[in-house]
Amino acid sequence: MKIGFVDDTFLRYSARRLLPGTFCHIIPQRIFFKVFFTCGGDRNLNKKVYSTPFAGLCNRLEALPVCFAFQEYFGHEVVLDWPEADDLRIVGARFGKLYPWQKLGARRFSAPSPDEFAQLGRHRLLIQKGLFGGIPQVNRRLYLATGARLRLNPRLLVQLLAQFAPLGDTIVVGVHVRRGDYRPGTDDNLYDLEHHIHSQVPLWWYEYAMGEVMRRYQKVIFYLAHNGLTAEEEARLHQKFPLVQAPKDNPYRPKRQGHQAEANPVRDLFALACCPIIIGSPMSTFTHYPAHALGRPTLVIQPLSKTYRTAPHMGYSRLFGEGIHAWMDTLYKGVSFYPVRSGVELPEVDYPQALEWL
Repeated sequence: MKIGFVDDTFLRYSARRLLPGTFCHIIPQRIFFKVFFTCGGDRNLNKKVYSTPFAGLCNRLEALPVCFAFQEYFGHEVVLDWPEADDLRIVGARFGKLYPWQKLGARRFSAPSPDEFAQLGRHRLLIQKGLFGGIPQVNRRLYLATGARLRLNPRLLVQLLAQFAPLGDTIVVGVHVRRGDYRPGTDDNLYDLEHHIHSQVPLWWYEYAMGEVMRRYQKVIFYLAHNGLTAEEEARLHQKFPLVQAPKDNPYRPKRQGHQAEANPVRDLFALACCPIIIGSPMSTFTHYPAHALGRPTLVIQPLSKTYRTAPHMGYSRLFGEGIHAWMDTLYKGVSFYPVRSGVELPEVDYPQALEWL
């Protein structure tokens, strides 16, 4: 390849054929040197795999084992172009901006097959744009190891410990209510997964499940994490149950409609991962990831795929170390999901709260 320079005022990037098989790229000299030295030039050919903000926080975390597989097998540095840089640290990776000029010549991947994964490893610059792919056996081996890399900002860690530690042997039950991009049902008195795979669970079901959990375990307090409950709905839960929440100081403004929450999602993620029980939102990775990839094994309670207000029902699963496919199959296919007739049938839990992993 031959490279020609033009004055900085000439801001057109173009290519014209000189000889058969030869191209001349005409670019501004200022831009060339920025690209050359930012990407490494001839002096620094370090391989990098960038994870981009292609989805919400927990989907990106779920996809990280693929990035660390590239690091382990091919030596790529893992770089996170994520907005949560101030509140989250991931050991073995660094946060960094992916600039437009760094994308030149990069290979993008979303769900590479095992063979494609092996081929991609030869390339110097990779950009992750999707959740799945890679070699399944390697992803499983790296799944919990990747979760163990996560660290919470010390400022938020001190805040979380101050909230949880004084609770002693009280069982802290996480309650994750997802609204936002989840669709409301056509009947307020019915939850039906067949309406939409991302259907909102009515508040009456959470009240039912929280009541059953209180009867079963007695000494409990609930940690509420949500996006989209109204002030009246929040007040209703506070009136009925012992409840704590994170401060409403979320600094993030996600581009995806429906992902906005009042509390800091990184702080909520770590708090839910400290709970031995999570009453969750079906199909949501924000229920799945703290329960199955962080902390200690967690009992997750969900509604049945169809349940009525007049006769609400629930079930539970325990999937610690299992990925998103196993989580989706619990309610969608009924795999490793155990319906119960009442809270009395819920199993024992091994700890009131898990803070030692932090």
